[in-house]
Amino acid sequence: MTVSTRFTKLRKKIPRRSSIGMRLTLSIGIIITLTILLLFVSIYQNEKEQHLKQIHAQAEALLSEMTVARQWVSSYNGVWTKTPGDFYLNSENGYYQKSPAMVTKELSNLSNENGDYRFHITSLMLTNPENSPDDFEHDALLQFEEEAAPIAAVDRTGSEPVYRLMTPLKVQESCLQCHNTEGYQAGDIRGGLSVLIPVSEMDASLAQSRRMLTLSAISLVGFVMIALYIMVRRMVISPVGKLKAIALAVSNGDYETQCNLNTGDEFEVFGQTLNQMISSLKRTQDTLQKRVTQRTQELDTISEVALIISKAGALEDVLEEALEKVINASEAAGGLVQLLDEDNVRITVHKGMSPQIINCFQRIKQKDELPLPEEAILVREIGEKSCHAPYSKRECLSEKTCHAASSGYSRLASVLLKSRSRPLGTMILFSGKESSFSPEIMQLLESIGNQLGVAIENAVYHQRVEQIAVLEERTRISRELHDSLAQTLGWLSIKTEILEEDLMLGAIEKSNAEIKAIRSVVRDACYDVRESIDGLRTHPTGNLTVTAAAWVAEFRQRSGVETSFQPLDAEVRLSPIVEAELFRILQEGLTNVRKHAEAKYAQVSLQVKGEFAELNIKDDGCGFKYDATQADRHFGLRIMRERAESLGGSFSVISTPDLGTVISAKLPLYPKMRTDPRFSI
Repeated sequence: MTVSTRFTKLRKKIPRRSSIGMRLTLSIGIIITLTILLLFVSIYQNEKEQHLKQIHAQAEALLSEMTVARQWVSSYNGVWTKTPGDFYLNSENGYYQKSPAMVTKELSNLSNENGDYRFHITSLMLTNPENSPDDFEHDALLQFEEEAAPIAAVDRTGSEPVYRLMTPLKVQESCLQCHNTEGYQAGDIRGGLSVLIPVSEMDASLAQSRRMLTLSAISLVGFVMIALYIMVRRMVISPVGKLKAIALAVSNGDYETQCNLNTGDEFEVFGQTLNQMISSLKRTQDTLQKRVTQRTQELDTISEVALIISKAGALEDVLEEALEKVINASEAAGGLVQLLDEDNVRITVHKGMSPQIINCFQRIKQKDELPLPEEAILVREIGEKSCHAPYSKRECLSEKTCHAASSGYSRLASVLLKSRSRPLGTMILFSGKESSFSPEIMQLLESIGNQLGVAIENAVYHQRVEQIAVLEERTRISRELHDSLAQTLGWLSIKTEILEEDLMLGAIEKSNAEIKAIRSVVRDACYDVRESIDGLRTHPTGNLTVTAAAWVAEFRQRSGVETSFQPLDAEVRLSPIVEAELFRILQEGLTNVRKHAEAKYAQVSLQVKGEFAELNIKDDGCGFKYDATQADRHFGLRIMRERAESLGGSFSVISTPDLGTVISAKLPLYPKMRTDPRFSI
């Protein structure tokens, strides 16, 4: 899976969300909005407190003036007016005396009529019921008894909200003239004086201020959000969008794209880093693609070499085609293959090499000059007298100059052809490039060298098998000639001498008898020769039952021995080499029956038992005394045993004099490679 594919799949898994610019703008906007909100709330509260302080100062001033006026009236024991008003103490000569409380009451009524403010004097011990305290004043009077401190509050219980301030009234010396009967002393708290100032204008002002602050806050937040979004879009969203486009292009396999950000900040640095990453990724991708292509070519070469090896053909043809493939794969200029032949080394095939270089390598004759198995691959620079670098025991014999160097070759590579760590030859390649024969190519050449080593070993193995088969057939033929034809010819020589003497003596009847005997022996000799020739010419056809049945029928006709045949199951298929060996054992066994058993009846059976094919030949002949320790004296039996055991099978003989003989051969259906030491290479 490529990097772009993984990135695309990861991008598909990520759920859709708002952009980073939008989230950043909203986050900063919320913070700014909360900050402005707190600031404006603080401003509003501060303004509200200022209004209350102003009203409180006004109330204190009014109470202070009223208190001064009361003290002035009290210092003169009241005031005399020409009009009675609502309240007065005494009247005299058209004047009316008023107490401080009465003056306070009339001033309060006057200010209330004007709608500005009003005063109210009250006490817990009333002399005038009209001055009874309300709830606020009653609570304040109770607190005055504990602490004589002014009490203020905003009262919104009535029809009009007012600010109320109440201060305690202390008894003065002048007050005792009117209140001497109530038990007061100078300095006692007699009551309280309160002022009520309307706060409607303050509420209206605060409401207006609140509306202005709210509008200002909304306007400011909107302006800041717009400005912030423009700045974020320019400084964040746009660079991030370009980076995102670059990332998407790379994920789609476009490694030519570049990020060109000139912001002068971290985004520009990130863009430059991203360009470096893309370049590195492109180099890595190209390298991987090149390696994949190279590995594919190497696998194709190995496959082609394996196909060449699998073809049936001469070893030289296989090596020549393989050498051509190797030269093309390694980009070499030429090469040659040397094989170990007995104790010598010979050049088997070569391509693109000059006769002078071939002549140089033909001088390498000794087996011990081949590289060791642990030096399976060697790469050397070609210089003066270094052409034979793979052969540490051989010095270059060129008198003047190195033919390889003069031909323009600069490097050579030696690949040991081996099988099971046994050297079988070398493949030497020449190149005029200084960068030739990379480690990857040498690994490929080593693998091909191992393949060719197995092919060489198999070819030599099959050649040895054929040679041994020929030797075995020659041995069998020589034994047949010795047992039959040679003995027959010797007997005929003796008989002809006797016949000659009988004719010279005139013994005609005896001579006729000898001639009949000679004719019979010659007829048998002809049969033996014809049987040997037919045995050599007859081969398994791929169906052992058909071939064996034909041979049994021929044996029955020529020998006169009544012979029965039990074939294999038609569904059983044997290995070709098993069929061949079983057929040869059948031929040898029936030949022994004809020559030695003196049998009238024989039985041949082929059957499969488990993983083995079994051949049994039974006769009712004379039999013999069989001793397994002296089996080598019976040449035919020894040959049959060797054939069976060479495939991992077994061979047995059961024979009793005058009762006949039974031979049995068991061979595996699918044998392993031969383990006979005669087949070792």
